[in-house]
Amino acid sequence: MLRNPFKTYRMGSLYMLTFGGFLVLFLILLMAVCYQVTAAYMSKQVSVYQQELLDEVGKRIDAKMISVEQVALSITRNEALLNYLRNKQADVYSRKLAQQELGYYLSNIVYSWNDVLNSVHVYMHDPLPMIGLPAAFGEIDDLPKEPWYSLVSQSDYAWIGEREVVAADSNKQAIRFAQKIYSDTNQFLGVLVLGVKPAAVRDTLLNESNKNSGIKRVLLGNGRQMMTDAGFDQEENVGLLDMLQAEFDHPSYLNGRRVELGEPYFVTESRDRNAQWQVIQFTPMKGITEDSSRIALTLGAIGLAAILIAFLFTLIFSRQFMKPIMTLKQGMDRFSVDRLKSEMPRDYTNEFGILFRGYDALTERVTELYAHLEKQYIKQKELDVKALQAMINPHFLYNTLDQINWMAIEANQPQISEVLELVGKMFRIGLSNGDTIVTVREELAYIGSYLQIQQIRMEPFKLDVSMELPEALESYYMPKVLLQPIVENAVMHGFHGRQSGAVHIRVSEHKEGVAFVVQDNGNGFRPKQDEIPQHQMKMGGYGIRNVEERIEALFGPPYGIQVVSMPGEGASVTVLIPKRDRANYYRG
Repeated sequence: MLRNPFKTYRMGSLYMLTFGGFLVLFLILLMAVCYQVTAAYMSKQVSVYQQELLDEVGKRIDAKMISVEQVALSITRNEALLNYLRNKQADVYSRKLAQQELGYYLSNIVYSWNDVLNSVHVYMHDPLPMIGLPAAFGEIDDLPKEPWYSLVSQSDYAWIGEREVVAADSNKQAIRFAQKIYSDTNQFLGVLVLGVKPAAVRDTLLNESNKNSGIKRVLLGNGRQMMTDAGFDQEENVGLLDMLQAEFDHPSYLNGRRVELGEPYFVTESRDRNAQWQVIQFTPMKGITEDSSRIALTLGAIGLAAILIAFLFTLIFSRQFMKPIMTLKQGMDRFSVDRLKSEMPRDYTNEFGILFRGYDALTERVTELYAHLEKQYIKQKELDVKALQAMINPHFLYNTLDQINWMAIEANQPQISEVLELVGKMFRIGLSNGDTIVTVREELAYIGSYLQIQQIRMEPFKLDVSMELPEALESYYMPKVLLQPIVENAVMHGFHGRQSGAVHIRVSEHKEGVAFVVQDNGNGFRPKQDEIPQHQMKMGGYGIRNVEERIEALFGPPYGIQVVSMPGEGASVTVLIPKRDRANYYRG
């Protein structure tokens, strides 16, 4: 079972560990929150700033692409090309010569736009073979075989994403622009395809500074079709194409999203999704979060320094805090072993001062108790000796009474013999082996012996005695010799100046316990202390007070004595005590 650390470990260590752990946890939480907040803020700011840059890049690319489109438009409006495509030349030689001149014309356009264009291809009916020039002529019937044909068939012109093309007997990568060629009479004559160098677009799409920062960009056009990319390697390109394909199949804004392409990237899109050219930028998350990490690390360094300083002050404070506690502990240890009191500091006015003053008061009280216990021990020893002596005295008294009894019998004094037997019986019950409690039956036997002695003593006075004791109440316990003072008061003072009298003792069950009622038909008195006759004050009043004090000390309210009496009408004294057996007598 896990124990409570506050009950197990030392307070100084616990204080240090708790305070230090709280500071470390607070620092980690602060760094994490700072990193998350700054990263989110930086991402938002980067997204806004980058969108502005991408819009500018898109405008520059749009300008470059428009120039390509204008070149294509001027070529499709060339009269020599239109005449050639209309196939008005009658013989093969003339056609060959016209195609050769067109080849030179188109090739010169490629050479003059060498930084942008790398090929020109014209699809027409019945082209003649032509080798060695960047300009080429192809059969228009082969056009449907091209994978990009669907884009051209649905429009008069279209941009085609980066693909491999054949130009001047070599394979090259190109972004192509295809435009249909019509005559003045709107007759479809063929298709012109210009090959644009991807590098010319990439240089505008991504500069060296962007490359060095790990930024990558993608150019979309012609209905969000991928034209080219800049900065991606071949492995990343596969994941990029899959991601963009999913984007095309289920359009959703990529802007502000975090994607995985070998490493985490933050995506930013051009703001105008309806523009002809859109740029998507992939910024490495490490570049965005670098500042956040730097801020978090800076805060961590500051926090660590603060923790070290806090630990230092905590160590100092904890020692100051534990010093009075240890002083108190050492004083308690010394007092518990040698009973030597240690002087506590007097200059503390806070809770420690209260503890020190309490310790001083406690040690003084304990010292007094020790002294009292020593006195009690000495007194107990004396009492033990007296008790041993007392054990001899009753035996001596019993033997002496027995000898006097035999003397009375030999002297033919039966009354004296009977009195001695009753006195012996009273001694046995009164002493009761040192116990302070007796059963109700024993108490009434004691009273009965006492009344028999009084009957013998008072002859020829006639004293009638009667007792009522239910069998169910015989075994309960009560203080011994509790009723004797009351009965003695009735006999000695109640019948003064009279020739006869009666005493009736009744024991009954009460809702609060057991009630003893002692009634006599004697002279009676007023039950007030100042009205008790003087001849009753000397013994009777003291006896009743003694009984009252014993009951109050043992049981408290509502137990006690009730006296009912009127002069000339006798007296009735009721004694109420709780109903208890021996095992639970002192437990209440």
